[in-house]
Amino acid sequence: MAKRSKSEESKSTTTLSDTGIEELAQAAPLREEEHPDYVAGRIGEETEALGETAYLEDTYEEGAYDEAAYDEDAVSEEAYEEAYDEGEVEAFTPVPGGPVPGFPPIPGGPLPRPGIPTQPIPRPFPRPWPGFCTVVSGRYSYVPPFQLRPQPLPQPGRRPVVPRRVPGPIIPINLLRITVRVDVDRYFPQKRISIQVSRLFPHSTAHAIARVISDRCNGFNNRTIRARIYYRDGNASLIPGTIVTFTAKRTTGLGYGAYKLTLSGGGITPRHYKLRFASRYFDPVEFEVDRVQNAGSIVTAYNTGSHPTRPGNLPNETLSLATVFQRAGFDVRMSPNTTVIPTSGAGANGTWSDAEMHNAMVTYWSRFANRPQWAMWVLYAARHDAGRGLGGVMFDDIGGNHRQGTAIFTDSFIQDVPPGDPNPNAWRNRMQFWTAVHEMGHAFNLAHSWQKALGVPVAPGDPWIPLANEPEARSYMNYPFRVSGGQSAFFSDFRFRFSNNELIFMRHAPRRFVQMGNSNWFENHGFEAPDALSQTGNWALEIRPNRDATAYRFLEPVTMELKLTNTNSEPQTIDPDMLQDGRHITVFLQREGGPTRQWNPMITHCHEAHEDALAPGKSIYGAHMVSASTDGWLVDEPGFYKLQAAVDMGGEIVVSNVLRLYVGPPDSQAEAAVAPDYFTEDVGRVLAFSGAPALSEAENALRKLTESCPGNPAARHAEVALTSPLLRYFKTLKSESSRADMAITTAKRDVGKAAKVQSDALLKGADAAADTLGHIPYFGQLRQVAAALEDEGNKKGAAELLSKTVTMMKKRKVLPSVITETEAALK
Repeated sequence: MAKRSKSEESKSTTTLSDTGIEELAQAAPLREEEHPDYVAGRIGEETEALGETAYLEDTYEEGAYDEAAYDEDAVSEEAYEEAYDEGEVEAFTPVPGGPVPGFPPIPGGPLPRPGIPTQPIPRPFPRPWPGFCTVVSGRYSYVPPFQLRPQPLPQPGRRPVVPRRVPGPIIPINLLRITVRVDVDRYFPQKRISIQVSRLFPHSTAHAIARVISDRCNGFNNRTIRARIYYRDGNASLIPGTIVTFTAKRTTGLGYGAYKLTLSGGGITPRHYKLRFASRYFDPVEFEVDRVQNAGSIVTAYNTGSHPTRPGNLPNETLSLATVFQRAGFDVRMSPNTTVIPTSGAGANGTWSDAEMHNAMVTYWSRFANRPQWAMWVLYAARHDAGRGLGGVMFDDIGGNHRQGTAIFTDSFIQDVPPGDPNPNAWRNRMQFWTAVHEMGHAFNLAHSWQKALGVPVAPGDPWIPLANEPEARSYMNYPFRVSGGQSAFFSDFRFRFSNNELIFMRHAPRRFVQMGNSNWFENHGFEAPDALSQTGNWALEIRPNRDATAYRFLEPVTMELKLTNTNSEPQTIDPDMLQDGRHITVFLQREGGPTRQWNPMITHCHEAHEDALAPGKSIYGAHMVSASTDGWLVDEPGFYKLQAAVDMGGEIVVSNVLRLYVGPPDSQAEAAVAPDYFTEDVGRVLAFSGAPALSEAENALRKLTESCPGNPAARHAEVALTSPLLRYFKTLKSESSRADMAITTAKRDVGKAAKVQSDALLKGADAAADTLGHIPYFGQLRQVAAALEDEGNKKGAAELLSKTVTMMKKRKVLPSVITETEAALK
């Protein structure tokens, strides 16, 4: 379906009542101050408790003893900064040829100057203001030291305006953008301060998160918060130091008026940045809710007191989708462009596939765009193609911008009320509301509560903080039926919120992880019925290079071996090819400091379904070259990388360890020179497929590599790929002029030449060859050469090669079953 025009949008926009979202207009949450989960400002310590020194420091910061502030003849840096805060920069602008003015005159004559007392301050000394500070949580932005002030244009018939000299640089371009998120009060404070920095030229970004270590109220709305940095992402030089200090002070009014960020510690000279308050929320976001015509009445708001199974002290209020995410820290706007989608768009069967939902999103979502944006589409439909067992899904994984669309299915198991429930209607409303927030949480890139041990909640390998699973969390991201005691136990203690770790991620993680359409997720997230999930935990997955060191040469392809082990005490049935066929596994790579990228196999195999019994403690294996994927090279720069894999066991996602490896810089000018032609998609395909004669330019690049860099391990990979087509009668599809005269032609094989080249590549320096190719590809290639020799009639050559293969297998302690199988081929 084509994307609708703006005129069509205006015609199709309907009222809330038309779409069945009546509850949204009636949503009335409690006021913040009335809610028990709201944290207000804090009371400061008494003067006596601070001590004389602390009091003197604080009062000096207030300006009580600042003589320069009262000296009309002195213009100090402090006075200038104070005047800047008050917007009085013009007061320091000299008139050409005239004297430099001082501080703006105060009506009624100069104030008396108290001076600094020479006698000791009597104790106790009364504070001028009560020690009370209001809330400060929210988003702040950097105020550049100078701003360009436009000058008035001359008016005809009036006296020409004398041009003023603006202090500071002539072109006051702000090359630095800083956003500070302070999270110390309001709803569910996490005691964190995060800093996001972007430098325009040269372009660079950084992100840091600091844990609060002290929070002092020094007087009336004079607050100082110190935090220690524990997480970094991006260019660390943009956020130096180890300590973050955030200060908020009262100026002329009763509320805060001056904010400052200071970076210190770690031996650096402190850096100070003036801030301005931007919002009480950490980021803005827009939700658009659309409904399929046959979805029936939908729930976008829920009264927390309507069902008796709830915490005893839970406030009785009406929550909307907006309320939930506002309390999570987002400035939510509900789009007025709600739409009823005709059922004709769902296909003949009336149910929805992921592709159909994506197509509907492109058509009906007024904000759809193939780019990251703080906006989300929420679709209420009747049923998914998967049936009643799927209650909701974050379906948007098509194209390059994921996590923009979610769906809730009203005709699904979430309508199935437990037998004997005291209020079935309230139970259904709660489950539909909970499901909607759950799937929207996935669009913010939150993992299920029991899946946090992926290493990161975004995707395996992303540079986020490893988290422990929270299988008992009373969070929107857990499944109610998974906790001990089941759904009743869950909702008896559920306060309609996200967990602390989830809030830290949503509020403070690098924004590319959280923003819709930005960093991808590693799997589709659907809320499935209990019988659709496996909760056994009977498997262990390991990703490894099968070599002693995880250090790689520049240009060297990275091959990883996957090992899946039955950790149950009983035999388990399993598809023995699932680690090798490319359909069941997902691998993620992340160059430290860069984004996470997903590896996709160049080819997947769809074989006849079959299962074998795997005994306890036994394993199956697979190996893949993960350097290159369907969208290019993933390992093409020097530096450190992290890898992690996940395998779908039919409902149970088994996640591997996180493996860290290092890729060195070029060892020679020749390696650097060959890199531009080597790191191409076609070269990656030639290496992955062990040859592709049709990609002649890629093969030429590999020949250049073997000639100019014969000592690089990549040369062994190249020699194998270039000569493997010679082991068989390689078929190609050729056309002389048009598609009509296409014909299959077969190239002449040259087993002798291929066997010579590959024997040298694989057996001269055999350990190094096995290290770089990986055990499974290495021994598989030797057996392939031996089979080609035998097929050509060279049984002696085949036997000699197999004998050397067995010797290498025993030396490298390959599985006895593999050795036995190879020895059988010798007989």
